[in-house]
Amino acid sequence: MGQIGRSTDPSTADNRDDVAGSEVASFRYNNPGAQYPSARAARFGQIGYGIIGGGHKIARFPSPVNGAASNFDLLSRSYVGMRIGEAGTKWTGAHGFGVPGYDPNTILTKEIVDDPVQAIALLKAIAGRESGKGNNLTEEQWRQAHRMYKAGSADAFFDGLPAVAVAQPPASGAPSGAGLVQRARAHIGEQYVNTQIPKDDPHWHGPWDCAEFVSWLVYQEAGMLYGCVDNTAPPAKADAYTGAWKADLERLGKRVSVEEATATAGGIVLRYPPGPGKMGHIAVCDGAGGTIEAKGRRYGVVADTVHGRGWHTGILIPGISYDAAAPIKVVSPAIIYDVDAPNMDMAVVARIQAALAAKGFDPGLIDGEFGLNTQAAVLRFQEAEGMVVDGAVGPETAAALGVSLGAEVVKPGVAVAETGTVAGPPALDMQQLLPLILMLLSKEKPMAADPAKPGQGLELLLPLILQSALTGKQLDITQLLTVLATGKPLTTSAVTPIANAPVLAQPVNTVPAPVVSQPILPLQPGAAAAPVDPIMVLLPMLYERLTGKPFPGTEKPDAPAEPLAPAMSRPSVQLSTGALGIVTLLQSMGVLSLPFNLGAIAGQAPATTAPVSGSTLATLIPIITGVIGATGGFGALGGIASKVLGGLLGAFGKK
Repeated sequence: MGQIGRSTDPSTADNRDDVAGSEVASFRYNNPGAQYPSARAARFGQIGYGIIGGGHKIARFPSPVNGAASNFDLLSRSYVGMRIGEAGTKWTGAHGFGVPGYDPNTILTKEIVDDPVQAIALLKAIAGRESGKGNNLTEEQWRQAHRMYKAGSADAFFDGLPAVAVAQPPASGAPSGAGLVQRARAHIGEQYVNTQIPKDDPHWHGPWDCAEFVSWLVYQEAGMLYGCVDNTAPPAKADAYTGAWKADLERLGKRVSVEEATATAGGIVLRYPPGPGKMGHIAVCDGAGGTIEAKGRRYGVVADTVHGRGWHTGILIPGISYDAAAPIKVVSPAIIYDVDAPNMDMAVVARIQAALAAKGFDPGLIDGEFGLNTQAAVLRFQEAEGMVVDGAVGPETAAALGVSLGAEVVKPGVAVAETGTVAGPPALDMQQLLPLILMLLSKEKPMAADPAKPGQGLELLLPLILQSALTGKQLDITQLLTVLATGKPLTTSAVTPIANAPVLAQPVNTVPAPVVSQPILPLQPGAAAAPVDPIMVLLPMLYERLTGKPFPGTEKPDAPAEPLAPAMSRPSVQLSTGALGIVTLLQSMGVLSLPFNLGAIAGQAPATTAPVSGSTLATLIPIITGVIGATGGFGALGGIASKVLGGLLGAFGKK
C-alpha cells in the first residue's frame, strides 16, 4: 500500500505536527484542499496538524490519497446544495475567488461529488487554486482517493481490497537479485506483445512486454507488486508501465547509477518514457554487462547488452538482496538522435525525416530539426516494426530506416552493399523523390521584394541545376539533400558524371565530404590546355547574368566589379528555374531520361518512362524561357551570343 495510511484516532485533531520545507503547504501536508484538522478527518487517516501562514491550521495526512479522500468527504458533508461560487468563497476563507473554470451559479449536488469523474475534476480545480501549482496526485491516486471516500473511511477502503496471494520465494528462502536473473533466463525466446499479464501466475510463459516482464519477476521473487500503475490492485489485474517504474523509483525504490546496476546481478536499468502515456524500456542486468529483457515484437525475450544504449537510471528493489560488486564502466552509446539530444547533425536528421516520410510515417516539416513531430513519427515506425518504442533513433532504428548516423562518404565508382557487387544506378522510387521535393519547397525563401536580393534557395541550387541540365551530368542526391537541409551553397563539384555515378544498394544515407569549389574559368597561365567545352564557357556568364554575382570559384577579390542587376528577382526567371529544378530532379531519379539522348551516349540505358524528345523539350523550354527573361529579350541574347563566341575563340587561341 506504500504510504497510504489507515484510519486514526480523533485525537489527532489536537496533535500538532509541523512540517518544514520549501514546498507549498498542501503538498507538505498531503492535503490537496488544505482543509482544517477535525475529528472527522481521522476517519481518512489524519495524523496531526500544522500551523501555516497567518496562523491557520492545516490537517496532515500520511499520503495525498488520504488527504484527497477526506476533502471529498468534506465537500459532501458541508458544501452540497451551495452554488459553486459560494462554495469556493467559503472554502478559501472568504477570499472570494470561487472555483476556477466553473460557473459560479452551478449548484453543487451530491451526484457531482459521488461521480468520480466530476468530483475529481472539481477537487483538482480547488487544489490547484489552493496551492498555486496544481496538485501532487497521479490519476490512479485520485481514483483511489475517491474510492476511499465512497468506502467511508481508510479502514473500510483497506478491508474492501481483495486478498493478495504471495508468490513462493526461491529455495534459499530469501528474495535475491540472482533469483531474478535465474527466473528471467528461463523465459528467453518467448513472445513479446504489449499486454497486461497476471503477476501471480508462476506458470506464465508469455507473451510479455518489457515492464510486465520485470514486474512479474519481482512479484514472483519477492511477493510484492512494483512498477504498476496501481500497486494495490489484484496481482492478476495490476498493469505494469515504465512510467510507473519511474514513479515507484522516486517514491519507494533505491536509485543507483547505470554502472552499479550493470555490475549487479538482478539490477535493473530503466529508460524513461519520452512523454505521458508513451513507452520507455526496462531490463534486468546479469551482473556482467548483459541484460535479459522483453525487447520488442521482432525480438521477443532476449539476452542483450547494457552497452551502447541509452538508459536514464539504475534501480535496486527494497526487500531484495544483492551481491555487492564493483561498478562496470558502461560503453556510451553512439550518438542518439532524440528530442533535445546534444551534438545532432542536421543533415542526418533530415535523412531520418526523409526516410520516415518515404516509409509512410509523416515527420512534419523536413527541416533537419528533431522535434516532437519527428519523435512521434519515430514512435509510430518503431511500433510498426516491433522494436523498442522509445522515440529515439539509435543504431538499430537507423538500420531499420536504412539511414546511417555516421559521417560516411560514398566515393564515385564504389558500390555500397552488405554482400556482393551491385551494378547500375540506384533505383529510386517516387516515395524517395517526394521528401526531396518537400524539402525543396520547405527551404525555399519567398520572392525578394528587393531586386538586389534574389531568391536564396534558387540561387544556391542554380549552378548545380544548370550544369546538370546542360551537360547531362547526374545530380549527387546526397549532396542535394544536404544543401536543402542546411542551406549551405553547393558548387559544381557536387555534380558527378553519369559514367562514374555512385552505385547504392540502399536509399541514400551518407554524409558528403566537404565540397571544395574548383574554378572552371579562366585557365591559369602555364597550365595544360583542356578541351574546350562550350557549356563551361556559357555557364559562368549565365549564372552571373541571373544572380548578379560571379560564378562560384571565379571570384576576383583583387579587382571587384560593379555587380549586375540580378535577373533572379524576375518572376519569369524564378518560375523557369524552379521548373528546371523539378525536371532535373526527375531526370536524376530516372523518372525522365536525360536530354539529347545523353544517357545513351554515356553508356547508360535510356529511361523507358518518357521519350527522349519529351525529356529534351522539358529541359530546353524552361532554359530558353529563363534566358530570354533574364536577358531582357532577343536583342540582349545577341549580345550574349557574341560574348560567348568571343570567349570560345579566345579559349581556342590559348590552346
